Amino acid sequence: MVQVLRVRLGVTGLALAALVAVLPTGVPGARAQAADAVGVVEYNLGDEAFTDPQDWDGVAEIRAVVHYPLKSAGRLPVVVLLHGQQLSCYSADDADWGSWPCPAGVAPYPSNRGYDYLAEALARDGYVVVSPSANGVNYYMGVAPQRAHLIDRHLRLLQQLNTTGGGPLAGHFTDPRTGRPARVDFEDRLDLTRVGTMGHSVGGEGVMYQAADAHRGELPAGVRIRGVAAVASPGPSGFYDTLVTRTPLAVISAGCWSLGGEAYFDGARGRGGARGFRLRVTKGNHNFYNTEWTTGPGPTDGDDTTCPDTSGRPTAAQQQSLAVTYLRAFYAYTLKNDRSALPVLTGARMFPGIDTQAMSYDGTGLGHRKR
Repeated sequence: MVQVLRVRLGVTGLALAALVAVLPTGVPGARAQAADAVGVVEYNLGDEAFTDPQDWDGVAEIRAVVHYPLKSAGRLPVVVLLHGQQLSCYSADDADWGSWPCPAGVAPYPSNRGYDYLAEALARDGYVVVSPSANGVNYYMGVAPQRAHLIDRHLRLLQQLNTTGGGPLAGHFTDPRTGRPARVDFEDRLDLTRVGTMGHSVGGEGVMYQAADAHRGELPAGVRIRGVAAVASPGPSGFYDTLVTRTPLAVISAGCWSLGGEAYFDGARGRGGARGFRLRVTKGNHNFYNTEWTTGPGPTDGDDTTCPDTSGRPTAAQQQSLAVTYLRAFYAYTLKNDRSALPVLTGARMFPGIDTQAMSYDGTGLGHRKR
């Protein structure tokens, strides 16, 4: 029997509008239902709701945007998308960058909305997709443990909502278009034993820390990370144990910015060996995977490649389309056990117009290059 995630906007009775996107077609492992609408809500518990007293004296927000299929059957796997380091406040004036929370009249930087294109595609594939904001972590220079613990806090809140329909998130959902209250019924609708994560930029080290063999005990009880991806990551800092051998990895590296993220595989040699897939976008850009960073007002936005004059570089739209195709396949394989996704991951299926190199890792510490 098909169950419907029920959405009611306050007392107005207005329906939450669905977002419509043109998605890549024919992607193995991605059984999208284009006719099904995607719901979008946001929750916000405040700009200082998160602390990590173990080794950090900063404060950060508990805020996220959630994409989900309006029509779905059974419990849905969850994907968390974490952004990396960026300005905390959305302003081109450096006088507005010196505090968290942001000065009056200055909005937080919407870095977590930069993956809406990916979240919508994944929601159409049957996932609940949560994209937390980490501006306070950025302002107070939080590192991998804080980023990992921020995700854990969101998962605990979702777990409460899933178990009882209550907890701090109950009554705190809004329609991000209007700011009006929205009530979403996620009770018994989330499968937190099937969680996938993605970290962009330094968010990559955060999700690798969270999924690392050494830190599995820090996860909320009953939560299981089944697939972890790092996108355009500078790689491990060397200060934290980020060895992941028990969870499949995906790494998308940006060759015109840094190949550092590939070390999540290379560093596992002789230490049990990582399993998963690596895609090197040989002329790729870092910022282009986040639409807000591609067009934002700050000095670190836009084209941040180290080879701006190299011919044949992919556009922002091409890189985003690649991320959608690759990560849809990765989560289909890891969260749904859909082996038809493998040709995209192994490189047997090409990305037209983009120069890439694919590698697969089987846990021996050695990679197998396809092209």
